[in-house]
Amino acid sequence: MRNILQAILMVLAFASAGQAENYVLGPQDVVMIRVGHWDAVEGTYVSWTDMNGEYTVAPDGTLGLPLAGRVAAAGQTPEQISVEIAAAFRNQLVSREEVQVTVDMVQFRPVYVLGAVRTPGAYAYTPGLTVFQAIGLAGGMAQGRVEFQRNARTALASLGNYEVLNLALLRRLATEARLIAENEDSDEIEIPTQLRNASIGNELMAREREIFAARQAALASALSQLDGLEALLEQQIEQMTVQVALRERQLELATEELDNISDLVARGLSVAGRRIELESRVADQEVRLLELATARLNAEQRLNEAGRERLDLVNTRAREVAEQLLTVRSEIEEYRIRISTEAALYAEATQYEDGYTQMDGLGAPDIMLTRGDAEPVPVTRTDRMQPGDVLELVVPLPGQETTTVGSALRQMPLALQ
Repeated sequence: MRNILQAILMVLAFASAGQAENYVLGPQDVVMIRVGHWDAVEGTYVSWTDMNGEYTVAPDGTLGLPLAGRVAAAGQTPEQISVEIAAAFRNQLVSREEVQVTVDMVQFRPVYVLGAVRTPGAYAYTPGLTVFQAIGLAGGMAQGRVEFQRNARTALASLGNYEVLNLALLRRLATEARLIAENEDSDEIEIPTQLRNASIGNELMAREREIFAARQAALASALSQLDGLEALLEQQIEQMTVQVALRERQLELATEELDNISDLVARGLSVAGRRIELESRVADQEVRLLELATARLNAEQRLNEAGRERLDLVNTRAREVAEQLLTVRSEIEEYRIRISTEAALYAEATQYEDGYTQMDGLGAPDIMLTRGDAEPVPVTRTDRMQPGDVLELVVPLPGQETTTVGSALRQMPLALQ
């Protein structure tokens, strides 16, 4: 006789289901590393392009970088490992420059879904992934012990897709809010209403605020450098203008004296040598005046170029923000359409069946999660997963206790634990 089961047996709340504020690296994580230093002489940032790129944390928990060698990464946050890498470069290269290193996450290590699912295996982790979404990625419950009616399977798949799409939509809404703040040159990001009511809203907005602050700081730094350059050029132009006026006065006096001496020489009252000396002095003053005028012209030209650089910097940023905002808004509309479609499919499926169909003699499915070396614990479908987690759906036979993945994990390769 077939009886309707509950969708998932709720046992305990999984205490550490939420994603940690500071993510800790582990084997199989992929990070983007950028290295460079500030050239104080040239006033520019120099990127070490040969060192930049994506790096994967090795099974022994280290990162291998050219010149820096192997750096321990497992158990450290991206910020902590960036400090370690910078120190390694300074030690290896004995550089006087202050090496700057940034480490950003590119790809998290996978999660593993095992047991009574249709396609057990490793699946890519995305921030905010829930137990229910992970089961959906694995194809839902397997038919060997607990079967879904056709409409119930469709409902589960639609609901899983709905939650994944909704998470992606929330990310785009957070990005849109940041881009709007940048486009309007605001100091604060206004939180969208949909994110205020979402459990992951604060986490997404915190990430966008970090990006916002970094981009604002980069723009302010670039504009500050141009301010300093323009102030220096204006000071030089002012000084050279004063020098030009003095040279013009000296040339005027030397020319008057030359005219007087030339008149005296013509009347035989002075020697020609004195006139030659004054002609040389006048020529020298004219050359120096020309050099000053040329230098002032070059400074004025560089000042104009700095103004154009400022305008180009502001216009380029505005154009990039506008293009990104257009792309994000297009993606938001696309996700909303796809979410509406999944909601319609779910509504159509659930009007016939309400979930599981129990096979005779089988118990309700248990959902167990193993994190690291800890013992398996029961979780609910709304609990959050973390990279490297192992999730197992277990359907005990009559008279059997739930078989967990604890003992099996001890025999798995290190990469699966």
